[in-house]
Amino acid sequence: MLNRGTLLIFGIGLSALVQARILPEIGLDTTINLPLLVVLLLSSARRRSALVAGAFIAGLLIDTLLWRPLGVTALNLIAGILVATIIRGNVDASWARRGIAALAGYAAAFVALTATSDLLGVGTTEQPPGAIERLLLNIGLLVLGSVVGARRREQQLRERPLDARSN
Repeated sequence: MLNRGTLLIFGIGLSALVQARILPEIGLDTTINLPLLVVLLLSSARRRSALVAGAFIAGLLIDTLLWRPLGVTALNLIAGILVATIIRGNVDASWARRGIAALAGYAAAFVALTATSDLLGVGTTEQPPGAIERLLLNIGLLVLGSVVGARRREQQLRERPLDARSN
């Protein structure tokens, strides 16, 4: 039986495969960064090591499949995770704290992408038409995911409190 950390790494890797192989076929590869959204919405200090391992594997997978400089995507994903987990912390966060952590992680990943693109001389930071709409779509998805995640966690705690889980 697989533990939760292994399943999390597998899920992040699967999102990388979807990002690299399925989203380009339907024209959404530049609209949504699926692995980044997944790791930011699942970020918490308890899961940090599994998230970083999954982001590293997913980043290398995406870079290999899309012929990008190896490690750039992994670095961007890990930068987003580290910032998001620091802000969110290890507590059961409200939707506002989850949303702020996810948005800060998204901004950190964008800054890391810009810095690595400038250092490597790769033109991945050009803003094509519709960049503002894509940014707003990703922000909306992050906030929506934060609200849904917080409500789901509250419902789980009502059904089975943490005191009952430790027995």
